[in-house]
Amino acid sequence: MSELGSAPPSHHPAISLEAAVALTGRSRRTWWRRIEAGAVTKLPPDARGRTMLAFGEVRAAIALVLDDQEADAIVRADAGQASAQAQVGAMFALAALTALTAVSGDEPQSVARGGGGAAVYWLQLAAAQNDADAMHWLGMLHAAGYGGSDNHEHLALMWIAKAAAQGHQIAREQLATLRGQRR
Repeated sequence: MSELGSAPPSHHPAISLEAAVALTGRSRRTWWRRIEAGAVTKLPPDARGRTMLAFGEVRAAIALVLDDQEADAIVRADAGQASAQAQVGAMFALAALTALTAVSGDEPQSVARGGGGAAVYWLQLAAAQNDADAMHWLGMLHAAGYGGSDNHEHLALMWIAKAAAQGHQIAREQLATLRGQRR
């Protein structure tokens, strides 16, 4: 069994039910139905007592095509590693923001819908561990209208200010520009 903050062995990658919900946009109930039907393997709980699923079986339901490094980052992020959470959040944020500019096609729109929620989930976890990049990405997502709130502009400024307070250079420049103090 893995310890808090460490990923399960790579030969049997697992992610939590909560991560599966965030990554796919499918409900907890849907995942439980899939477990009960035998379509997804439920693994032993991790050290935190979370329900764990076989990541290989969840991976197919993720809107983004992942390479092995990105998949490994998801496993590390789910284990609690802040830098991996920020990396995964940024990956989904970039996909969602890029999909907003897509001219046509169903896939980019589905990535935009699902990617924004997945991005916010991972970035909030990383921001809770004081990751400045995650805070900045949250600010950018709120500025673009993601994040599940009608208060996007205020939340965008809040997250950018928090990132700047943590020393994030781009966030500092953005705040300076807003104050009219751009160098």
